[in-house]
Amino acid sequence: MDKILKIGVFGVFRGADYCRELMKVPNAKVVAICDRNEEMIASCKQYLDADCKIFSDYDEMLAYGIDAVILCNSFNKHAAAAQAALRKGIAVLSETAPATTLKECVELVECVEKTGAFYALAENYPFIRANRELARVYKSGIIGEIAYAEGEYVHPMDPVLAAKYQPTPNHWRSYLPITYYNTHALAPLMYMTDHMPKKVLGSQAFSGGKTYAGVMLVETDKKAIFRIFGSAHFGCMENWYRLGCTRGEIENVRGSNDYVRLVTNPWQRESGYDPVMGEESVYLPKATETDLVSTNAGRRTDDHGHWGGDQAMLRNFVDDILNNRTPYMDVYRSAAVAAVGIIGWRSILDGSVWKEIPDFRDKESRDRVRNDDLSPFPNEDGNRTLPSVYDPQ
Repeated sequence: MDKILKIGVFGVFRGADYCRELMKVPNAKVVAICDRNEEMIASCKQYLDADCKIFSDYDEMLAYGIDAVILCNSFNKHAAAAQAALRKGIAVLSETAPATTLKECVELVECVEKTGAFYALAENYPFIRANRELARVYKSGIIGEIAYAEGEYVHPMDPVLAAKYQPTPNHWRSYLPITYYNTHALAPLMYMTDHMPKKVLGSQAFSGGKTYAGVMLVETDKKAIFRIFGSAHFGCMENWYRLGCTRGEIENVRGSNDYVRLVTNPWQRESGYDPVMGEESVYLPKATETDLVSTNAGRRTDDHGHWGGDQAMLRNFVDDILNNRTPYMDVYRSAAVAAVGIIGWRSILDGSVWKEIPDFRDKESRDRVRNDDLSPFPNEDGNRTLPSVYDPQ
């Protein structure tokens, strides 16, 4: 294929990582970036061609002639930025949850439907080596149907790093409810099982006057239960996923994003089951091209970002656009993930009760939340319509 996808990147604090990875993606080129932070722009230039255009105004970048934009701007401003691009026929890849209100979810869905433009969530964790193996084994059918799953994304920060990620008192992280940052926990489980969230019950891990995790139970459209986190700051940094199924289970080995543990019950195995080593198998899945360059003897390197997840996700993004394919994390699934975080927080505020997740494919379901713009983030007047912290004391 000769076509080169011309990409713009909005926000280079995180966007620099995408610029670096896109240098290695065939048929793609970063032709424009947009940011107002001169220091960040300077640090990003090592990943850019000399002819890359630098903008300080987002609308001007959209008018430059790009085919696609990667949104790495503030968490609570993705929905508006996405719609501005979609209305110009520009494909969108959203780095974080696509919306922070249910009204924004509806508007984004209907903008995609009206324009027919490409939209995807930049969820990279499904593409980590171990997680791809969880998906492969589950879809093979050897461990049966999913009944219960767990997705944990735990990311405590040292004070120096926290100050870098939250540089001012009015930064969006200052207002982020504990359930909203849930994409790395929920989206991989959706990829693995092809289930959709239908209900959510939220709670929080609270100690010493501080919340350490937003814990949610999610009931899916096929009646399985997922236990997931929003933000989680306890313990040590790690990612962990488990699929508990009717004939066995599979999980990534704690502390590793490469090795998996597959266990089945002897009396439930079907003919043709070929475990790596007996009843319980702990093994390193076969490598892909991305794994070969991002993993060295099973030890993590960051050559391709997030254990190869960034690189593989971007390759999918580019291939989906150039081959006119609908991405798995399309606007409907992306809106559902956002809604789980939004409604999970309201569940906590209401005493941890089950609440319904809208079906964004259905207009009647969308109409029920069309004007729901409750938000924990300040508007232009500095007003908020939801608290961002809940103290049970």
